[in-house]
Amino acid sequence: MCYSQVMQYRQLGKIDLRIPLIRSKIVIFLTLGVILLAGVLFFIFLKTNLTSKLPSSLAVPIFKIVSAVPQINSKCPDGFILVPNNPLYQTGDFCVMKYDAKCADVSSLQVGLQPAGGSACSGGMKGIAEGVYKNNGKNCACVGNKKVVSTSSGFPITFIAESDKTSNNAKSYCQLNGWHLMTNAEWMTIARNVEAVPENWCNRDGTGCGFPLGTLTKILANGHNDNMGEASASANTHGALIASNDTEPCYGTTIDGSNKCGGKNSQKRTLMLSNGQIIWDFAGNVWQWIDAEVMRKDQPKSYTGKKLDTGWKWSDFTPGALPTVITDNGQIPALGYDSFRPSSPNWNSNNGVGRVYHYSNAQDNNTTLYTFIRGGNWRHGYDSGAFTIHMSPTANQENIDDVGFRCVFEVK
Repeated sequence: MCYSQVMQYRQLGKIDLRIPLIRSKIVIFLTLGVILLAGVLFFIFLKTNLTSKLPSSLAVPIFKIVSAVPQINSKCPDGFILVPNNPLYQTGDFCVMKYDAKCADVSSLQVGLQPAGGSACSGGMKGIAEGVYKNNGKNCACVGNKKVVSTSSGFPITFIAESDKTSNNAKSYCQLNGWHLMTNAEWMTIARNVEAVPENWCNRDGTGCGFPLGTLTKILANGHNDNMGEASASANTHGALIASNDTEPCYGTTIDGSNKCGGKNSQKRTLMLSNGQIIWDFAGNVWQWIDAEVMRKDQPKSYTGKKLDTGWKWSDFTPGALPTVITDNGQIPALGYDSFRPSSPNWNSNNGVGRVYHYSNAQDNNTTLYTFIRGGNWRHGYDSGAFTIHMSPTANQENIDDVGFRCVFEVK
């Protein structure tokens, strides 16, 4: 067909020279699309298979950073805060006391009792008030016309057993109100939650919060633990402190009258959860009884240098401020890594997470049961922290001045 004929046919609409060009472009476009799709699928295949075949020794911890989002606390009554569930600990959402358990008169449940120094219900020795409520003092048991509450005012209840042959103990007090004593799984649910919130990583004086997890020179706020504070300014008082509102997180810890973070000797007593809820004195102030036990022979072991420690020891989770370091988690499944440690294997008391008090002896066969207490108290310094755990009290000890408790109940 000559050129003149082609032009003639084209004019007649019987042939279009653009058709081969259009077809070529379509073929090229489809080919490129198929190649791109195949590449994406191949990349996904490689990533999935290679990741699943990596040896566990190469695993790198991934730390979850959480931005706190305020939520309505409608599921919990006054004095309690809502804690989000954690599948790792098989916990559902639950409500926990916002403050250390206090005692109040039934006629005024929002006002915690603050016994005067030297009175039967005032904790302390040799006339020195310690800012705690002595539950085993004469006529001081928090029953009858008195009730266990969670409120900012009042001294924390201490001088109380975790459980004994009476009904006058922390476990019974919680159950009497339809609650239960906090379990170790619930404690760890809170601890792992607050460690992931940047607002809890601050300077030691409670200022400058909002740093990435584990930032050098910053700590996970570890509460009132230096045995100082406004109460200690008086010659005959020291010890635990009452709480305040959430806008004064360092309340009572200063010795300059400011009650402000950044004031002299200030320490931050509050921790924020991922849902924006605030918990007071989760670390420091007074220890917390936990519904958990371990035999002495099964407790974690530690080393100082290359030598196995023997006896009761304070140890760091990993080399830190102490030469003594935990090297195993204990001899029972309930004491696995996640049962008391922070998520990072590199954090220790220098990071404010606390320490472990335990019995270390590889040859020990003692079957005495010891109950967990957690968090630390007003005089333990670097030993206090959200992950601090103490494994020496027995459940029936009621004459301890610095051990309190919190009650919990599950959200149905």
